[in-house]
Amino acid sequence: MKKLFLLLMMVAAIAIGASAQTVSVRGVVVTADDEPVVGATVKAKGTSIGTQTDIDGNFRLTVPADVKHLTVSYVGMFPVEVAVKPEVRIVMENDEQMLDEVVVTGYGSTRKAAFTGAASVVDGDVVDRKSDANFVKSLEGTVTGFQYNNSTSAPGQWGSVYVRGMGSLSSSSQPLYVIDGVPVNSDYDDLYDSNNYFDPMAAYNPADIESVTVLKDAAATAIYGSRAANGVVVITTKKGGQARLSVTFETRQGFSSIANNNMKFANSEQMMNLISGGVVASGDFDNVQEAREYLTDTYFGWDGKTSTDWVKAITRKPYYQDYNLAFNGTVGQTNYYVSLGYNSTDGLIVGSSNTRYSGRVNLDSKYKFLTVGLNSQYSYTDNQSTSQSTNGSMSAPMTGAISSMTPFDPIRVEVDGRWEWNPVPYNPLAVMDPKVGDLNQINNQTINANPWLRVDFGKGIWAKTNFGVNIMGQRQYNYWSAITNPQGQDYNGLGQQYNANTTTLTWTNTLGWDYTFGDKHVINLLLGQEMMRRTYWQEFYSGQDFPFAGDGMRDLSTAGSWGDSSYYKEQSRLASYFGDFHYSYDNRYYLSASFRRDGSSIFGNDKRWGNFWSVGGKWRLTQEEWLKGNRLLTNAALRASYGTVGNQSLGSVYAARGFYRLGFNYAGKPGMVPSQVANPDLSWETSRKFDVGFDLSLLNRVHFTFDFYNEDTSDALYSVPLSYTTGLGSWYKNIGKIRNRGIEFGVNGTAFYTNDVAVNVFANITWNRNEVIKLADGSVESTYTIIEEGRPYRQFYMPEYAGVNPENGKALYYKGTEGDEVTENYFEAGKRYVGSADPKVFGAFGFSANAYGFDASMQFNYRLGGKVYDSGHKFTGWGMDMRTPLEKVVTDSWTPENPGGKYPQYIYGDPYNTMANSTRWLMSGNYLRLSNITFGYTVPAKLTRRFFVQKLRVYTTFDNVHTWTASDFTGYNPETYSSGEIAWQYPAVFTFTGGVQVTF
Repeated sequence: MKKLFLLLMMVAAIAIGASAQTVSVRGVVVTADDEPVVGATVKAKGTSIGTQTDIDGNFRLTVPADVKHLTVSYVGMFPVEVAVKPEVRIVMENDEQMLDEVVVTGYGSTRKAAFTGAASVVDGDVVDRKSDANFVKSLEGTVTGFQYNNSTSAPGQWGSVYVRGMGSLSSSSQPLYVIDGVPVNSDYDDLYDSNNYFDPMAAYNPADIESVTVLKDAAATAIYGSRAANGVVVITTKKGGQARLSVTFETRQGFSSIANNNMKFANSEQMMNLISGGVVASGDFDNVQEAREYLTDTYFGWDGKTSTDWVKAITRKPYYQDYNLAFNGTVGQTNYYVSLGYNSTDGLIVGSSNTRYSGRVNLDSKYKFLTVGLNSQYSYTDNQSTSQSTNGSMSAPMTGAISSMTPFDPIRVEVDGRWEWNPVPYNPLAVMDPKVGDLNQINNQTINANPWLRVDFGKGIWAKTNFGVNIMGQRQYNYWSAITNPQGQDYNGLGQQYNANTTTLTWTNTLGWDYTFGDKHVINLLLGQEMMRRTYWQEFYSGQDFPFAGDGMRDLSTAGSWGDSSYYKEQSRLASYFGDFHYSYDNRYYLSASFRRDGSSIFGNDKRWGNFWSVGGKWRLTQEEWLKGNRLLTNAALRASYGTVGNQSLGSVYAARGFYRLGFNYAGKPGMVPSQVANPDLSWETSRKFDVGFDLSLLNRVHFTFDFYNEDTSDALYSVPLSYTTGLGSWYKNIGKIRNRGIEFGVNGTAFYTNDVAVNVFANITWNRNEVIKLADGSVESTYTIIEEGRPYRQFYMPEYAGVNPENGKALYYKGTEGDEVTENYFEAGKRYVGSADPKVFGAFGFSANAYGFDASMQFNYRLGGKVYDSGHKFTGWGMDMRTPLEKVVTDSWTPENPGGKYPQYIYGDPYNTMANSTRWLMSGNYLRLSNITFGYTVPAKLTRRFFVQKLRVYTTFDNVHTWTASDFTGYNPETYSSGEIAWQYPAVFTFTGGVQVTF
């Protein structure tokens, strides 16, 4: 009994001591409107001890006695720190950061809460996350309504962009790109008709980008008038402003490989078996053994062992490296941002690469009422690639590997005891020999300079002048080898030099008034005048007969004789006057209006001036008394806009004028002939844009955005063929009307949140329907497409394939233009409407997470409903000839022994037109792609500061990880050019990189 009493006394003493070392806290967490905050995280500062508030905002927590403060956090509210007390009441304020985000419109900026238009803002960190040389590609999936069209993964190559669909028939559908308030050139330079186009946007370093804003509707874009029909992409670069010098160094390096695909070609034995049976089926041989002997010994000269995978032979494991050094700070009243960048991206296929050197200097300085600044950038890019044409170019490695070489051909052969390239014509490794092979070089220099001055007069009145210079100089040299290129051998080497320069000067003067009166009324007024001059020139000269080509001397200066030369120059001007008005009342009701009058030198004298305008409105319901303080609905806004914008981007800036061409001399005297018919009635292409949208936030944690839009483009410009009797090809006319109508929906939110852990998810979807409303000169029919009223612009139109006749292995087609009757006669199959190249829906989804310094993100992109046409099928593994077949053609073609084969019988020479254009080659473009995975870790600042390091982050990224395609798709990449075609594709690339970011 005594022992038991002593034991109880000891336990009591321990309990009393423990209670003396802890403190019990009871409290409630509420909003400024005295509403409970449910699920707020309450933690003892400096420890892992914590809890969450209940449905009434209450909590209980026992903390160590040495803890003096509690921290309270909740998504969408400012964190709070309070002293430890037995009872505590904690008030949290809403963090209206999302509403206070700035939407940059180029001529100015506005708070997201007050913005009446439709726009998407992408942070620079998201843009810089991917390893592609062109930052524009990172916007796909991140921005609703944004579609990037490119069927090649060659680094630095151009891709077309649609914002809310294709809005023109013949004019450019590219959006207007504006960098720090200055419009810049974004069109490729088609110097050499090879489909080897360098994208001007690949000249810009993503590490310099602070944010990208995509403006979509009239309220957002009409201020840009005649250049805004296809949307506006506003890029804001990083600026200075750190109190002291901050130096950031970042490097990223990694490797690439060919991404997953189903383009597996047959090996030698498989190909021999297939074509041996094929020549017997055609009647050229009596039996397979006889055919095989002829093909092996005479036709191919096969040694019976060689089986070369030519696609594998021309691909490699390319290296990727990126270095960036940036200085950010303030000296006196001057802010500065200075950066240097180097990016080297080796291509997957031999002969392709992109190397960029870049530098940027951004300055701004304020003295009393005067602010001056300069935004400047220079880049030099060396791009090497070959033709990406869907028509095929035999000197391009992919075309040579697939359509010229066979697995019977060895890569090298022994000649006089030396191993040399196999002399088979268009051996791609020989053609691209690094010493004596072809050259396809593009050197691009891009300069942007933007000095500006702003004067503040007081009372919210200010004036600003902004002068922008955008210069893009491009040199392109193409050399056909005298040693390894059969075409080049005809000239003993042919060198062709193309030079071009595009200079755009823009001078903008604006006067603004920003004023708040009565605490509730806010007015923003902008008046402006702008002048733009664009000058373009190009020159061409060539030489042939390279006497030292075998020694690797391929420079044009070593040519033995000179060939053709030419020179061309053009200039266009644009004069503009504009105004922009915004009014808000009590952060509740918002109105906007804009007007712009543009005069363009492109059109006829009586059609040069066009007027463009917009009106918009917004109602923030949550600012109404009957919704204020609502715990669930933290933001709700309804907005609508309508207006007009224009398009003046034609293939020629002199499209309205008549021209004569010189050089057609007669009897020793100068002569000329008509080259273009004048059209003085050529006028603006005008788009009328309507948008209604709704923004909704729940618990400041989940955010929804919905938009319905309708965009009608009238007086659509189209290149119309002329009668052959004129001796001319075509001329531009305003003949059509095209419509894009669709829905955009996006959601992002915080799925889980504590002080140390946050998980955010997002998803978006865009549905767009493109339709030709009016076509004045009737339909325009091509081989397998048609432009016709009531149909999408990219409408496929061709005979419909009906499968294989199991009785004889012949291809079947649906007879006529409708009905289910089938025929084996291709010429009895009528053309049918069989789908469009445009996807019906597209979008993305993914998540990002942060926990204890670790971060991770993942993004999936998808497209549904579009069609893909393999226009090169006869030459890319399907043809009934002596080219390398796909493995599936070998294993799944009809034979008497395999009557259930998926593909028609392989008969050499294709006597039944099985290879003719039909839906057999039209495939679903549906895909789901794991676009990016990123993992990172940021070392705690308390450790790095010991070494004078503000931030140290290590990370790894995976781009284009895996693509899931439709069951009927065969190809390297379901992404296509805007035409919806694929052929001789440059394969999609999977890239793995690792990086380190250090800030001092």
